[in-house]
Amino acid sequence: MLPLLRLHARAVGSWALAGAVLAGAVFGTSVEPPRSADGAPITSETGGGADVELVVSPREPVIAAADDEVQFGLLIRNSTSAALPAGTVSLELDATRLNDPAELEEALPESAIRFAEAEVGSTAPGADQTVTVTVPRGELPIGPNAAAGAYRVGATLEFVEAPEPGFALFGAEPTDQTAVVPATVSSGTSIVWKGAGAQSVPLSVIVPFVLPPDIRTLPTRGQLEDLAPGWDRLLTAARTHEATLAIDPRVIAGIRAYGDEAPRNAQLLLNRLETTPLPSFLLQFADADPSAQAALGFTTLLEPTSLDFVSRFGSFSEAPASDAGTEADADSGPSSGSGSGSDSNSVADGASGTESTDSADEADAGAESTPEIEPESAPLPALSDLLAWPQQESLHAWPAEGRADPALLPLLESEGVDSLVLSSEGVELAGGPRGSIGDTEVTVTDAELDRAARTALRAATETERSGGVARIAAELVLEAQDGSDGVVLALDRGATGGAADPAALLEQLETFAWTSPTAIAEQGTGSVELRPSGPLQDRLELLRSASNREGSVNEVGAVLTHPEYLSGYQRTRLLELFSTRYAGDEGGFADVAAAFRERDAELLSGVQAISTEHIQLVGSSSRVPVQLRNALPFDAAVTVDVEPASAALSVEERRFEDVIVPAETTERVLVPVRSRVSSGESGLVVSVSAADEQTTVFTGTLSITIRSSIETIIFWSLGGLAVLLLVFGILRSVRRRRHRAEGSSGAQDAPEEPARAM
Repeated sequence: MLPLLRLHARAVGSWALAGAVLAGAVFGTSVEPPRSADGAPITSETGGGADVELVVSPREPVIAAADDEVQFGLLIRNSTSAALPAGTVSLELDATRLNDPAELEEALPESAIRFAEAEVGSTAPGADQTVTVTVPRGELPIGPNAAAGAYRVGATLEFVEAPEPGFALFGAEPTDQTAVVPATVSSGTSIVWKGAGAQSVPLSVIVPFVLPPDIRTLPTRGQLEDLAPGWDRLLTAARTHEATLAIDPRVIAGIRAYGDEAPRNAQLLLNRLETTPLPSFLLQFADADPSAQAALGFTTLLEPTSLDFVSRFGSFSEAPASDAGTEADADSGPSSGSGSGSDSNSVADGASGTESTDSADEADAGAESTPEIEPESAPLPALSDLLAWPQQESLHAWPAEGRADPALLPLLESEGVDSLVLSSEGVELAGGPRGSIGDTEVTVTDAELDRAARTALRAATETERSGGVARIAAELVLEAQDGSDGVVLALDRGATGGAADPAALLEQLETFAWTSPTAIAEQGTGSVELRPSGPLQDRLELLRSASNREGSVNEVGAVLTHPEYLSGYQRTRLLELFSTRYAGDEGGFADVAAAFRERDAELLSGVQAISTEHIQLVGSSSRVPVQLRNALPFDAAVTVDVEPASAALSVEERRFEDVIVPAETTERVLVPVRSRVSSGESGLVVSVSAADEQTTVFTGTLSITIRSSIETIIFWSLGGLAVLLLVFGILRSVRRRRHRAEGSSGAQDAPEEPARAM
């Protein structure tokens, strides 16, 4: 009989699905779900959709000999619109120690021992139910003398109640209104018993310092202040692992751009990054994907053109190294890491561009309501000063998912990039994780470890996070027992930027006694052969389209008081659209690209004359208001030319120079107009051009209805009313005088009253 377990369960609201789903069709791992032939996850033993998911993981990845009990977390996720029936979850363990990482993906054998069982209640529609199963150590079928290593644990959920209407049990023919509920749902995980014995594996870690996904350009001062404590803790944890730092230049440039106005904790963090003994390198700006740029045929890597749209909010106690504050430093080159290159890339045809929401752009740097520092009176730092990072020994490139397009290597060679980070899925590797392809040094990361770490970082629940950590532990144990030359774990850049506390994962890795922290430079070398792979074609087309629109957006900047603000802002947005975080999310990237395209459409509208309603001219002369709307996030200085649309109107003043239209607001220009007819239809042709009159950004006609006869009618009406009031006043005054005169004569003619006798 199975032991009586301590069971803790609670139902919670629907969690946002995060990262890789940990449900499986077969017993294996809770890190990545098994995939069907088309790559879709399956959630039951016989196939199916992802309507119902089961996740299992140990609360602690390692079981020590002194432990009295072992806890397992269960997560039941109901993504359907009907309540999930109650059921029973059983836990099984394969008492045979794992010897190969591939075994983590296999189903448990029939010899697996069932060691625990727990009843779970109904799961509400669109909700999760979490359960903690506590098993006494003596009931776990791993004896005290069992070999140290990794073991597999499986969980199976069997429903014991009939499903509600709206469900179809797996095997039945579902309709469009029914959700697939399999008869059983299975998942797997792993546990480590007493570590790896006497063996250990050299472990190197690449730790990215990147911005969260909701920051589309550069961070505001408030965002820097919030992010700095987490980055500081991450840096501390990285030192314990002798990690290599991969830094998004937006982090250092975002702090330097504010100068003395940067938050104090952010300044201290930058000082720690600049002085840390850990090796570091710069990612391409905004962690843009160099492989996508190579696939698009770019001859140089994209780089920022100007960050003055942010540094205008800073103050600088020391004179910047260069006075070229308003221009991009064309010779900045390698100082910006692998983000160096020309900004003259043009791409042929395509589809669309980036951003999940550009309200984030408005919250980003460049849209703060802070008085501007004019470059003429206070020179801003040069772009090369903001991006300088002499701490890196060589220029690095780290393409999305560690996969290289065949055209990437020639592009990197032309850019002077001599170090490359790739995934083991993108190369054929024999020996240690370091090698070379031609003259390019290559660091190869372990794809399975990377995936497990991504799951742990993206997890929305503790059960999912623990599953990712358990997979990392098992993989490293197997590497140690196999006598591995060494492995490199690269934390996922997108997951690290979005994680609440990425340092917690590094702190967890510190507890694995079978790993020895090793610098990448000390890892063993091996032979590396590139396995050609590249970005998804749909993603490339969207990036192509966005790149092609950049020039059109920049042309609109001619109306701004500082045109370089818009070009710098747009290039930063474009680089973020190329970010590696979008590479593996085809559906999500389409939404991001659609939002980017909408924002581009707003920027392309520039400064326009708008008409909120039909204008009526009721007099022979008047001052007609022309509303100018500035859709750009920066102040504009424009010249407005107004011409009559027909001979029915004459415009006395036709040009209005140096009209300042503040960012994303409306400004009114009063145009003196005289009508030449009593009634009719006409209009004003309004042209808006840059202050230098070289670029016209808008030409349109504002309709006007002429009703000058109304003025005459109103004048005569008012005159007639005044006459009537005057006549009425005179008549009333005459009548009052007449009444007074009659009253006075009547009093004089009245006889005296005779005296009354006493």
